[in-house]
Amino acid sequence: MSEIADAVQIIRVTYDGIEIAMKMGSASIHSMQKALDLIVAMLEHEKEMGKTNLKGLLAKGGDIQVLSFADEDLKKFRKLAKRYGILYSEMPDANRNDGITEVMFHSEAAPRIRMMSQKLQDGRVFNMDEYLKSGNEEKLDQLLQYLENEKNGKSPRKLHADETVRADSAIDGLIQKVGHYAVEKKSVSVEAVKADLQVGADEAEKVIGQLAKIGVLDRADDAGNYRVIMEREAFDRRISRYQELSSRMRQIAASKNTSLLDITITKKLIAQENDRAVKTRVPGMYGQNEGYIWINKADIMEIHNGKTLLTYLDKNREYKIYSADNRVIRTIKGEELYSGHYDRVEAAVRQHYRAAKPQPAKTTERVRRR
Repeated sequence: MSEIADAVQIIRVTYDGIEIAMKMGSASIHSMQKALDLIVAMLEHEKEMGKTNLKGLLAKGGDIQVLSFADEDLKKFRKLAKRYGILYSEMPDANRNDGITEVMFHSEAAPRIRMMSQKLQDGRVFNMDEYLKSGNEEKLDQLLQYLENEKNGKSPRKLHADETVRADSAIDGLIQKVGHYAVEKKSVSVEAVKADLQVGADEAEKVIGQLAKIGVLDRADDAGNYRVIMEREAFDRRISRYQELSSRMRQIAASKNTSLLDITITKKLIAQENDRAVKTRVPGMYGQNEGYIWINKADIMEIHNGKTLLTYLDKNREYKIYSADNRVIRTIKGEELYSGHYDRVEAAVRQHYRAAKPQPAKTTERVRRR
């Protein structure tokens, strides 16, 4: 239940038995109605996600503002918000192509937020009425439609993300199971996993691909057998770190409704690093086309005795490609960056597996010569 008190420019929302008032300044009735729709939709969205951030903000008195910044600074923003003790509510990204993330916060945090915005790319702070009057109506309509579809279970991206999270979580458990089996046997093959663990061919190939990717298995021999190159204790440490990274990837994918693609990078491609990130040359980008990307260290796992990095790309993110002297020379979408420049270990596994599979004997028909 809701009510608009236009005389004093306040939105009143009754939600879960609590009346919440939000100041709107000089906004029009139309804008206030839009804001009301957004607030209710966001409250229902957070409730479904098990969160109460926005409800807590509104309960403080309802003077809400919006901060927008570049998608790639979301991790930096979260870290800064935690440092300064700022409560905020992330608005779902209904349009992933605009490269902008938006969060709501209470006006009492405005001085700290404005200071933080100077450290963020494209950081801008709006009062709620300014936000609604700043040419964002089409974007707001997209967000409202997204939240409505999500509420009704019609959002393809949400369903896809949820299904991906469940599938990846199950695969992680299977990777550990197959890894323990392989360590005990000292070697493993797709056929052995299929027969001994009752795993389907596609799953067996994917799991062995991941075990090879994180450095548990050597390359396949001509018969399709993969030699295990670490002991049980070392494997347990490796799988624990991998599951930590994998869990982080699932959380990011679910929160941003995107797909993450894991990749491996040889340390020979590292050109520069600092306390937070490493700069690596993109495979295939050399000479006149030389290009680099920066990767957060929190998103990196070292494998193959520290010679290789395991990390991931966001399929839908626009990545900045840097020159050797750190100038941005162009951008490229994660999906294109992945398919065009980073090898897929799973594809290599399938190739080794199929090459090693026994082929049916060829039969020839004898032609009687007359």
